[in-house]
Amino acid sequence: MTTPTTFPYKRPGVYITETLNPLPQPISPPGLAVATFVGTHDAGPSTPVKVRSWEQFMSLYGGFGSGLNYLAFQVYEYFANGGQQAWILRATPTDSVAARLVIKNQTLAPPESIVATPDGTAPSGSGTKPSSKVSNVTLSAPVAPVTANPEQTGFQIEWDAITPAASVDAYQLVVTRPDEGSFSKTIWVAQPSSGKPTAAFTNLAPATTYSVQITPYKGATAGDPMTSAATFDTVGGYTSVDALQVTARGRGAYGNRVFVTTAPSWTSGRFHLFVKYGSTAQSSLVETWQDVSLNPGDPRYVVGLINSSSGGSTYVSVTNMLPPASSTPGTSPTPDASWQPEYVADAPLESGADGVLTVNLAEQLTTQFGSISDVLLLNLCGNVTMVDHVPPQTQINSVLAWVEQRRGAFLVLDAPRQPAPIASDVAATKYTETIGGYAPASSYAAFYGPWVQVADPAGASVSSTRMLPPAGAVMGQFAQADAAVGPNRSPAGVAYGLVGAVGVENNFTLDQLDSLNQIGCNVIRPVPQSGYCIMGARTLKQGMPDRYISVRRMLTYLENLLEEVTRFAVFEPNGPELWQTLNALVTQQLLTLTQADQLQSSVPDQAFFVVCDETNNTGQTVANGEIHIQVGVALASPAEFIVIEISQYAGGISTSNTSVDDTA
Repeated sequence: MTTPTTFPYKRPGVYITETLNPLPQPISPPGLAVATFVGTHDAGPSTPVKVRSWEQFMSLYGGFGSGLNYLAFQVYEYFANGGQQAWILRATPTDSVAARLVIKNQTLAPPESIVATPDGTAPSGSGTKPSSKVSNVTLSAPVAPVTANPEQTGFQIEWDAITPAASVDAYQLVVTRPDEGSFSKTIWVAQPSSGKPTAAFTNLAPATTYSVQITPYKGATAGDPMTSAATFDTVGGYTSVDALQVTARGRGAYGNRVFVTTAPSWTSGRFHLFVKYGSTAQSSLVETWQDVSLNPGDPRYVVGLINSSSGGSTYVSVTNMLPPASSTPGTSPTPDASWQPEYVADAPLESGADGVLTVNLAEQLTTQFGSISDVLLLNLCGNVTMVDHVPPQTQINSVLAWVEQRRGAFLVLDAPRQPAPIASDVAATKYTETIGGYAPASSYAAFYGPWVQVADPAGASVSSTRMLPPAGAVMGQFAQADAAVGPNRSPAGVAYGLVGAVGVENNFTLDQLDSLNQIGCNVIRPVPQSGYCIMGARTLKQGMPDRYISVRRMLTYLENLLEEVTRFAVFEPNGPELWQTLNALVTQQLLTLTQADQLQSSVPDQAFFVVCDETNNTGQTVANGEIHIQVGVALASPAEFIVIEISQYAGGISTSNTSVDDTA
């Protein structure tokens, strides 16, 4: 039987349906470069920490410290010049030691009380003590220990019954602790009809001595007061074991100024942990970790919370010394009271020590930032013990090789400090030699000098000044340029005067400035009406378009942007549909940059091109699992030289003069 066809249209007329294919979703561009300072300092974590203000840096690293390290000064100048956020890595000697505190667990001993069996009753009336004496009070059997814990928290005693049995109604037992005079319990045991009277005591403290004094009583028979006493010891079980280790985030003696308190929580099986930082136990409370647990199965597991890379502690890390199903003596394989740390009040971390070995900034940078995906704007901060107060050139060259390979970092280099005031030509020669020693001559790095004189942020007097390396202030200007325009704008020119600068270490002649600019030295110098400005926009590389900072940083920005945009395509079916999608996504992002005037032209056809089709994705490349996207962009170079030609007409005679203004 044929099923009749059902028609959706019932009346005559025009029916319209609409079908739209969803457009590719735009991808948010990756973040701009994050300032990164690596250097020695007196205090603070020795793992990377991102700070968003000078005040946050002070709370974590203790401000300027001894004043011998330039890390804090670079960070201060960075935020003073418009910086927004920065990674901080306090580098420490490899032989330095982090301060730590080990907290024991709570024992399993039950609360102390007395339970005796059989339980007699006091005789009626006042009672009298018969003349017979209780004798042979002995330990008949210990109370069975708790499984997996051999401690003994009770005992059983027996003694000879007084005969004839009718001469005694009951025995009074008084239990005391010789080491604690306030502890005393009285119980009664009835006279048995036959055999020895016995009593068992449980819920006692382990490893403790108890005294038992026994006195017979008869309700109506008078007699001499005769007593019998004996002393028994309970057996000690396992002692407390290490439960929680608290370690300072940074190596060195500074960790000895960290104090920890543990306290009971309102939730069973959990506790509170408080962290203080300062010179005494009355120091400021800096962190509170409430309602945490040593149980790895608990969502409030203390290790997961405090050691978290996002939102964890910036002062301490913790280690659980009692892992689940542990065979550690004295702990249960399942959560119980033994999984609680002892409660301590303002316990100091101890044994932190500063090392004496030379710090390798390059090694610590490349090791600790390998897993951080941010685009980095780097500076290696020197100290007064280094030659010329800057890191050794071998370390800088190591970082230059690393940034070339990473392709997501840019290194800002400080000029060497002069040991004493010297002539500008000597300083220019020193700069030339320094730049010539960098290898490779990378477009991922730029050199700035001379050092800048600023109002001393650590000075005791408002009129005091200090000579500082320029990178901190320069990187603050980078942040300003990125926020206002983008990475296509070099932070240079009269718009980028350094905040707070009152002088420079050297003022160079015009000829010296010519030579320094050609080798990639970005000179900071006074400009009338604008203060001390960055008057250079070059990288260390020469003879290529990326000799300009803006070109290199814009290329880095584009590379990271397009990587984010196209990542979804990995493992997608490789064919024309995917090529079209990728072409559209890349075009969309470049069009956005064109409209924001971040490319050389505001006309898309003149600003960029994208090719992703069968012309560059052949059968062979598809068989190899490859997709090729060809992208061309026209990047703007900075106007380094402003050339003005002036002509004068006098009596029909033309004269001319050419002026070059390189202050732009």
